[in-house]
Amino acid sequence: KTASNLSLSELQAAWKQSREGMEFAINFLRSNTGIDSPALLSSPFLMVTLSFYGHHRKYEIPQVEASLLGFWTMLANAKGRYSRGSSESILDQDLNIIKQGGGAAELEARLIQQVGRFTIEPEELEGRNQRSALFKTMFMAFKKAGAMDWRSNLKISLNHSGSQHKLQFHHIFPKAAIKGKYTDREINDIANLSFIGGKTNQGISDKAPAKYIPVLLDKNGRAGFETQCIPLEPQLLSLEGYREFLVKRRELIAMRLNEYLGIVKVERSKASR
Repeated sequence: KTASNLSLSELQAAWKQSREGMEFAINFLRSNTGIDSPALLSSPFLMVTLSFYGHHRKYEIPQVEASLLGFWTMLANAKGRYSRGSSESILDQDLNIIKQGGGAAELEARLIQQVGRFTIEPEELEGRNQRSALFKTMFMAFKKAGAMDWRSNLKISLNHSGSQHKLQFHHIFPKAAIKGKYTDREINDIANLSFIGGKTNQGISDKAPAKYIPVLLDKNGRAGFETQCIPLEPQLLSLEGYREFLVKRRELIAMRLNEYLGIVKVERSKASR
């Protein structure tokens, strides 16, 4: 309805401005937050907000404000800001904040109204799967921690070439090993997922973790598992200990996510005021 009422010259001018805004958004995501692929976005609407933010500020953003905007972006992405309720209505809220002269602090205040708290608790991970916004953030947190494939020791990346190195998400407790013993929701829980290369995943196949993890530990040590928050206590790697494994790993993942997002530092700073 709007486009049909605009002249060709108006559309062309608006397209130029929109393109400049999107270029800013893409560069900000890559350089300021480490979100270097659309696959890591919980919603493309994040790009619209950042695009309009840059345009409205004439791409002149003080360093402190840029840091706050980066913090908001990572939190909004992790918490699924635009996936809760009517996405367009939520986007309108954020665009109106920017139109009225608000900045990252005001966007942050609106986000906290929506999600209640910035900290990520272990319970928040329960029942989440690979489609979750937190799954994408988990990948980025593990990558920053130096997570690597358990055989090749290649650091995890979305950009590896070749099928044997191409990144896959792996069920630590393979589906075939625990199917029938636990629910599908438990089997596909985010705490049962890790990131490894295709060849390593094929080599593990349907082996239980109590069988394949000790072999990999002997060859490569603990780092490959610890950087992905995988507990290694023998009782937790048994099929009977699966639910305990999930609980423990959720705790470790939540800690890693809070550290990665900088939430721990922010909460301490607020408490000391």
